[in-house]
Amino acid sequence: MVKLTNDIVHSYYNNDIQPFLDHVDEKVLWYGPAKGQFISGKQAIIDTWAKESNSLTFSLGNVRLDHISSLNSYCEVMMSFPVTTHYPDGGSITMDQIIHITWCERKADDTNKRVPRMLVIHISDLYQKHEADNIYPVHLKDVYNGRLPVIDSGHRLYFRGMDSSDLYLLSDSIIWVESTKYGRHCLLHTTDGGFQVSASTSVLEKEHPDLLMRCHECYLVNPGYIVSIKRFNVTMSDGKVLPVPEKKYTAFKKAVHERFLTDGKE
Repeated sequence: MVKLTNDIVHSYYNNDIQPFLDHVDEKVLWYGPAKGQFISGKQAIIDTWAKESNSLTFSLGNVRLDHISSLNSYCEVMMSFPVTTHYPDGGSITMDQIIHITWCERKADDTNKRVPRMLVIHISDLYQKHEADNIYPVHLKDVYNGRLPVIDSGHRLYFRGMDSSDLYLLSDSIIWVESTKYGRHCLLHTTDGGFQVSASTSVLEKEHPDLLMRCHECYLVNPGYIVSIKRFNVTMSDGKVLPVPEKKYTAFKKAVHERFLTDGKE
């Protein structure tokens, strides 16, 4: 159900709402994302979407999912991420979004097979709804001035959080990685903040050699965020200065230069 939540929400923000509708319970309760937007029942949701017409597109940043379950057939999922709304005129607004979904299993209509269904959907961090909007924030710029868009590109990588959360992070958002817990785990420093993950830097270095480079026994860096290299440290775009051992300095500097040339950069 956690993975299903991630897949459905990403499809939803790619303007494909069919997976969402396929998993909505007949008696679903929907609250949000606009202030005062309360919908009861699957048919009411379908009717509301039928009125929607827009040319908006969306980008999602790093995604965190937390879940709790008291029964095998029941699950509460919390999801948080920054989302950028792109308007036809080229403007964009980024907001932090939090989604809470209550899942359960229902018997399918024509079989005894049990299938997952969404009972409650609550989207918080509400924005002021424009009177002309139905579902999507077509007129959001008229009523809200959000922060500048900070969404990064890249493919999504899955990590297991130290607090048992599920993390789907954009590869290009990872700036550098710090070893923690005596080398057993690590802290990912990203454009959306820090994320504690259960993997070690050695594991991440092996799994993502095209993304991360080791500059020190305790640190990995994304070369795309390197600002400068000098004896004997490397400065990252977030201002962090990381050490580079003297014996590895020349080899590291050469490897970074070769990586930039490979990527078509000087």
